[in-house]
Amino acid sequence: MSGFGDALARAAAWLVDPEAEELASARAELRLLPAPVEACPLIAVVGLAPGCGTTTVARALAATLARRNHSGAAIVAGPGQPLGSRLATRPASRLTTRLASIGRAARPAGRLCLTQLDAPIPRIGPVVLDLPSGDAAAATVAAARPVLLVAPGDAEPALADLAAQSLGARTVVVGPDDLSRWAGRALVTVPRSRVGARVAAAGWEPRGAFGRAIAQMADACEERAA
Repeated sequence: MSGFGDALARAAAWLVDPEAEELASARAELRLLPAPVEACPLIAVVGLAPGCGTTTVARALAATLARRNHSGAAIVAGPGQPLGSRLATRPASRLTTRLASIGRAARPAGRLCLTQLDAPIPRIGPVVLDLPSGDAAAATVAAARPVLLVAPGDAEPALADLAAQSLGARTVVVGPDDLSRWAGRALVTVPRSRVGARVAAAGWEPRGAFGRAIAQMADACEERAA
């Protein structure tokens, strides 16, 4: 019986296709490799003047991009201690935990992971830099693609044009009373909305006319970053 068993073992070894073994081994190795990471945009939102809505636009844009992204979350990095809603999605909480694992303080809010702009930001999701007036460091802005300049609706369009040109930015106008002043100058005009601003501050994508303007902005950013 042992001789017959040995003969079967030798026959089985002879019948195995070496190429099939190599293919199976290669497939096993591929299963161990991490899935390819989707290219994530890095966007700078720069304020032309204090209080013009930079943080609102940055968070609304980031929340909209987060909903579209496979990760379901986005990072917003800005000055000062980040504040936001205590309610957050699981993807935002997981992203916050990942940042904490590399020593970066952050907190989840809605679809967002809020952190300070005090060190390089890891590209593990869409990243929006919240840069109020005077904080637009050239090196920081140069790394972003695209750059958006947020201007208040009562600003002088020519001044906004000069600032946008110096940054290589597209202009976003918040609350313009006279749309004709910005015709051909603004990428998007965002209407005033207290409810939309509160929703964005809490880390969620706004709805209504405000949300449609932000979605249009997100479309342009995704096209530019591709």
